Amino acid sequence: MGRQTELQTLRAVHEKVATGYGQIVGVVGEPGVGKSRLYWEFTHSELLNGWKVLTTGSVSYGTATAYLPLINLLRDYFELDERDTGESLRQRLTTRLLALGETFRQPVPAILTLLEVPVEDETWRKLAPAQRRLATLDAVKRLLLRESNAQPLLLLVEDLHWIDSETQALLDSLVDSLPTARILLLVSYRPEYQHPWGGRTYYTQIRLDPLPVPSAEALLRTLLGNDAALPSLVRLLIEWTEGNPFFLEESVRSLLETGVTVGERGAYRLVKPPTGIQMPATVQALLAARIDRLPPDGKHLLQSAAVIGKDVPLMLLEAIAENTDDDLRLRLAHLQAAEFLYETSLFPEPEYTFKHALTLEVAYQSLLRERRRALHERVLDALERLYARRVAEKVELLAHHAVRSEAWGRAARYLYQAGEKAMAHARAWAATSSFQSAVDALDHLGEGADLVLKLDALLELWVTKTSTSQLEGLQEVGKKAEALARALNDGPRLARVQVRQAQALALLWLFPGTFDSAIVRAREAFHRADPVDLRTRGYAQLIIGVSCRDVGRFGDAIAEFGRGIALFPLPDQAAEETGLVFPIYVSLCIWRSEAHGALGEFDAALASAAEGLRVAGEIRHPSSLTLSNAFLGYCQLLRGDIDPDARAGACDRAGA
Repeated sequence: MGRQTELQTLRAVHEKVATGYGQIVGVVGEPGVGKSRLYWEFTHSELLNGWKVLTTGSVSYGTATAYLPLINLLRDYFELDERDTGESLRQRLTTRLLALGETFRQPVPAILTLLEVPVEDETWRKLAPAQRRLATLDAVKRLLLRESNAQPLLLLVEDLHWIDSETQALLDSLVDSLPTARILLLVSYRPEYQHPWGGRTYYTQIRLDPLPVPSAEALLRTLLGNDAALPSLVRLLIEWTEGNPFFLEESVRSLLETGVTVGERGAYRLVKPPTGIQMPATVQALLAARIDRLPPDGKHLLQSAAVIGKDVPLMLLEAIAENTDDDLRLRLAHLQAAEFLYETSLFPEPEYTFKHALTLEVAYQSLLRERRRALHERVLDALERLYARRVAEKVELLAHHAVRSEAWGRAARYLYQAGEKAMAHARAWAATSSFQSAVDALDHLGEGADLVLKLDALLELWVTKTSTSQLEGLQEVGKKAEALARALNDGPRLARVQVRQAQALALLWLFPGTFDSAIVRAREAFHRADPVDLRTRGYAQLIIGVSCRDVGRFGDAIAEFGRGIALFPLPDQAAEETGLVFPIYVSLCIWRSEAHGALGEFDAALASAAEGLRVAGEIRHPSSLTLSNAFLGYCQLLRGDIDPDARAGACDRAGA
């Protein structure tokens, strides 16, 4: 109602996509103005006959879960349900992807990983986290582009204001490929969300404002019917709601529930004079009043659903509800009739969703703190039972409910695992948030906290903060970690603390001190570390070598870098591991090359740089490759090898 201009815009964009010119449409507006309704009308029109339609969206509690909208999108695309797991899921996905062509063999590991299916492909497992992240985004993008070759594709992503960073990265990448693809990307968001697509010629923004008076009057006539649509009542409702469509709908339903009208939608009769009607000033207050009018069992069930989230699987609701099965279904039917919930699927398990995000928010906020906490704990218990073998897949959701149930021990464990998962996907900012939240959760437990877990969280928090240049408060993290390690009398973990403190002194220049104090801490870390901990011992030697170089002791630096290199397996075995270990080997080689170069030992400098480049290439580590090439080039410049033939000869002599 009243959105014909906007629908006409969508039809015009649709025609462009059908002829091979991809488009983006962003619908922006405040909650309740009809963003979802507009898209529903468009996606259920005959225009999309012969199109592939995929829908997904973000949720307010899902921003910490990487790729959540993409995961839901893929489950929709491959027609998966919660029972599709493990080997059966691997076989099903692999078969479907290879059916698209042999070129889709390469993206198989990325898609499997995204859906939390273990991958045995050694090439994939050797990729650094940043490379896996890029490969994952590329795999989803290729899949969508391939689908658009077979038939026009409509991709609907709602509520971008809650989007996670990885899904945002996928959309940004997909947008670059749209002009020549038969893809219509439809997105919706609230005004506070910002995106970089505004300057694209193929981007159209539709701003939805509250309905103008004529359109609001038409909507009310449709909702009320002619008998109840008295001019005085219509004017009153428009004045109260300021033309917000959702507010208008909820107001009409409230009139029925309070006995002002009787009848059915589109055929109501007014039985009380409109002059005496009192209506809440906001849609949130109106929803709260409607929820309060529910029978106690119905209200408790709606609140329980709100604790679960926007999508409410029946099996999870049954696990936490205080009703028998028959009573539960009866009350769900009442909530559906009142249009608080909709049934979204029946197979393989019934699932419900809230009519509107505002309904969920108000139902959740209506809970008293202790009951809210208790319900979150019951959801957490149920999730742990239901997904005992799929914790990695659901870890962010488990952490969400653990924090809100104030189950601090479990919260810390799940938050730490979420941080590890984020690091594995090269999401250092998200990992920082998870590790910090794990520390905060353990702080709630005081002396009863798992101090080993707290120390590990602090150590990983240091890594993620330094890798993202979040240096504020870093010294305090180091002090807490050192105190814990000493209290636990844990030498290997104290070594990991000390190597980070040495890093701050020698490389980050964060703490007051000298290069000599950095060397002392690094040597202590080296000797305290577990002998098999190449990450700590190798990095300690790197710091010692760099510190010697920075005070002009180049001979000592070469020796220290050499001791670090000697820790590692034979060079031919260096490519067997990646992650944070062998990039240190590369760094030791290239920094040693610079020290050799400073002393005029050019052959040794080139040989060391070439060795670093060789291993960087074998472990396929982007930043190591960049640095190795830079140091090799620097050594060639020092030697005076500035022409292509001379550079090639130098590389040959160095064994590159």
